[in-house]
Order: sequence, then structure tokens, then C-alpha cells
Amino acid sequence: LLYAAARRQHLIEKVLPALEAGKVVICDRFVDSSLAYQGFGRNLGIEEVLSINEFAIEGHWPDKTLYLDLAPQQGLDRIATRQNKDRLDQEKIDFHLRVCEGYRQVRDRFAERMIVIDAAQPVDQVIADCVKAIGALIHREVR
Repeated sequence: LLYAAARRQHLIEKVLPALEAGKVVICDRFVDSSLAYQGFGRNLGIEEVLSINEFAIEGHWPDKTLYLDLAPQQGLDRIATRQNKDRLDQEKIDFHLRVCEGYRQVRDRFAERMIVIDAAQPVDQVIADCVKAIGALIHREVR
């Protein structure tokens, strides 16, 4: 509920005013994260988490979503070099496997807005692919 409330506040205070001003808005997380992490990772149920978030966002779904496809162990290997790990980084592999399955189900359920990026590539290439995809979307919107 706190994640949905924070998402609602962010939507009202930041996202909607920017959209109304004709700006392009890029968010690093949205409902998909809650579905994967809380719905699957914390076993709260995807439909339950979706229902709460649908109430919070009132139909304001992203036009497109970059889906960074990466095996959980490879993601954990990448964050292992970080100094400051958050509580999610420190979860056991079974949690990350559930989150990954949650993201895959979200990807499939909302396939029409997903742009899949192969995140198993070197990080510089992943960044380049993301920038290219975002650039193409922005260019399309400007026309």
C-alpha cells in the first residue's frame, strides 16, 4: 500500500503536470516493479498488487516499457561488486528467481508496450541499446 501511495503522489505531483506541459516522461520504475517484487517476490499475489496499483494510477499506464532481460544470477554477480547493497540486493537467490518469474509474466501480460533489451550483454552495450530505444520513442513522439 505504501508503494502504491508513493506512486500516486509521484504521478500527481510530477508525472501528470509534466505530461500536461507536453514533456516526455521517463520513469525508472512503475507498477511492473511492484507486480514483480511484491506480487511475486513477496508472494502477495499479482492480481492483488495490480488491483491496488490500478486504483492508485487511474489508468495512467506507460506508453512503452524497457524490459531489461537478465538472468537473476548474472544480475546478482553484477551487484556483488557494489559497496552499498540494499536489502533487496541481499535477498537469497530464490527471492530473485521469483521476481524474475514475476517480471516475465508482466512482460507477457503487457507485451504490447514492452521493448525487450538483452541485458546479458556488456553493460555499455545495454546502455547503448536503451538510449537507442528511448531516442527512437522520443523521435516518434516529436513528429
